[in-house]
Amino acid sequence: MKGKLYRLAICVLILPSLVLVSCGKSASTTSSNSTQTTSSSQISTSTNSTTSNSSNPIATAATATITLGTSPVVSPALGPTGLAYDSSKGQIFVANGGVSSGNNFPPEWFISDSDNSAVQAAFSDRSSIPANGVVYDAGKSEFFLTVSNSYAVAVMPDANPAQVATVAVPQTGIYQPNSMVYDSVDGKIFVANGGGGTVLVISDSTNSVVATIPMFGASGLAYDSGNGDVYVGTTTLGSGSSYTKSVSVISGSTNTVVGTVTLPSGGSYGPMVYDSAQGKVFVTDSSSGAIFVISDSSNKVVATVTLPKLSNPSAIAYDSGTGEIFVANPGESNAPGNVSIISDKTNTIVATVTVGTGPNAFAYDSAKGEMFVSNGVDNTVSVIADSSHK
Repeated sequence: MKGKLYRLAICVLILPSLVLVSCGKSASTTSSNSTQTTSSSQISTSTNSTTSNSSNPIATAATATITLGTSPVVSPALGPTGLAYDSSKGQIFVANGGVSSGNNFPPEWFISDSDNSAVQAAFSDRSSIPANGVVYDAGKSEFFLTVSNSYAVAVMPDANPAQVATVAVPQTGIYQPNSMVYDSVDGKIFVANGGGGTVLVISDSTNSVVATIPMFGASGLAYDSGNGDVYVGTTTLGSGSSYTKSVSVISGSTNTVVGTVTLPSGGSYGPMVYDSAQGKVFVTDSSSGAIFVISDSSNKVVATVTLPKLSNPSAIAYDSGTGEIFVANPGESNAPGNVSIISDKTNTIVATVTVGTGPNAFAYDSAKGEMFVSNGVDNTVSVIADSSHK
């Protein structure tokens, strides 16, 4: 489906500790066999919630929690690392980039949005699909998955997940992808390769890299369907050890940098998302615990949203149904995280929802009006109803 869509643009911060096994050097598209097996998933409904006074955001707990498998993972490196919503099949794909000793790869999952049941995707060639990030291409009905340190991007059709292909990427420098975004108008996938200092552009019609854009410290991506631009965090080196961080603007049609947005000095900019109703890009800053709001008409910061104390935003998503921004805050170690919900009209936090431990990715289900949140530490996915914020 081409043209403007009501969609969710997800950018996921891929943790550097998730080092994946190489797929080998693939110069052409290859396939690997896979099967799907049904595995039991546990779904619990939360009923506890508290309401703050009128001057503070409402605090609630997620509607449901889906446990992937029969028990939590034994290592934080083995939990889910990415989510994507498949609008054609009404399902959520759960990527898992974890690796343990002995190549004991945890599985990927498909979650049905009708009953929140999880179906395990068991790939026979597991070394090719430890995916740490994923986006859904609605035009081709395919998932694109980043596979760190393999110089490849996996492509999985939703009609037959067994037919996994590989897009080879240039084998120069370090390949450490940290985010992806889908350009629905031009039929492209943009991959931020922070380690290699580039942004890779993949054509979804040929499944090949059609452009490599130099971008030192590329981190986070957002596709603006209103003007066809792609926003990406970047770092500019100065004299000595000084540097500045900003957001570069890439034309989706020409694959060239057409602008720069100056943000407050310092910072550690990561996941970002585009709000189609307001024409704004929301950019996370994990060092200050803030969200910077960029107007796409002026490419200037028009607002700053301060998150609660100790916030370290790890993911961000746009809810087109309510006009709200969801921000994942992992919180303190081994403690439940939370999600801050921001009104895109007032740029203020209107609710806070408790989720699992280590929230790190979102997928918005526009058909159900639900936000899915992956929790990498306790191996769960939380479900938030956008109408009730719980």
